[in-house]
Amino acid sequence: MNKTKDFYSEYHVHRLLESELVTHFDCGDDDLNEFIIKDARLYRQALLAVTYVLAKHNNPNHVVAFFSLANDRVSMSDFENKTDFNRFRKHRHFPQEKRLKSYPAVKICRLGVFCTYSFVVF
Repeated sequence: MNKTKDFYSEYHVHRLLESELVTHFDCGDDDLNEFIIKDARLYRQALLAVTYVLAKHNNPNHVVAFFSLANDRVSMSDFENKTDFNRFRKHRHFPQEKRLKSYPAVKICRLGVFCTYSFVVF
């Protein structure tokens, strides 16, 4: 039996719409619970982060897990010194003309899994 196929036949991931409300979520962390219930829509409206939810096909209103993504950057100021930043650039094989002082990135802002669920790692 293919575990990946079984997982995708039972669950789906979708972007949380501004019109969707999450009324209950408990991952054991009050800040994360409050974010998905109260703040995720506000972050989306303010263009700060986009939240995606994992739900069961047979119960799409029950969020099993969520994550929020935001645009970010990797900057020279993120490193202790210029030498460390140059090592970062060198190991990513950026062409010489693309050697910038910062690079675009995507940040996982929030990640929560409902406490009673456990997942198989593939």
